[in-house]
Amino acid sequence: MPDGRTIMAHCVWLTDRERKILKEHDVWLTHCAESNLDLTSGIMPVRRNLDYGLKVSIASDVAGSHESAMNRHIVMAIEASKAKTFETGYTEDKPLRLPEAFYMATKVGGSFFGEVGSFEPGYEFDALVIREDESPLDLSVEERLERFIYTGDDRDIKERYVGGKLIPRPFQK
Repeated sequence: MPDGRTIMAHCVWLTDRERKILKEHDVWLTHCAESNLDLTSGIMPVRRNLDYGLKVSIASDVAGSHESAMNRHIVMAIEASKAKTFETGYTEDKPLRLPEAFYMATKVGGSFFGEVGSFEPGYEFDALVIREDESPLDLSVEERLERFIYTGDDRDIKERYVGGKLIPRPFQK
């Protein structure tokens, strides 16, 4: 496999020597936080891997977890990174913040496949159109996105676009 075309999932117990090898070969890491916790295999030290300069995306390991919605995987990655700071040797690590986790789940993961995962010119148009309920709160766009990431589900998705094409709602007849 040529450099830059390998994805390694989980990477819970990497040594610095192994991180160096992965970085030298431009290997991508995928953080499947829910799977880490469901399988009790340990929690990826995401901050350490990011600080080392490794490319880390957030992914769904459908075989080892119970959730398919990516917004839930974003939240779980943030929560797992907070839990990691309780472990000896990781107490000074900074947990992921929502903007980082969202970036990891969209642009970082998408960039493995080409020009996807962003609304920048030249990128494929992949998007969700989210239903916006009436709210007495005056929320910014960022706050509305955050609300969907933390509390939304498939019922909040009005439309889905992949490669610029509207795709049908799953499981409808």
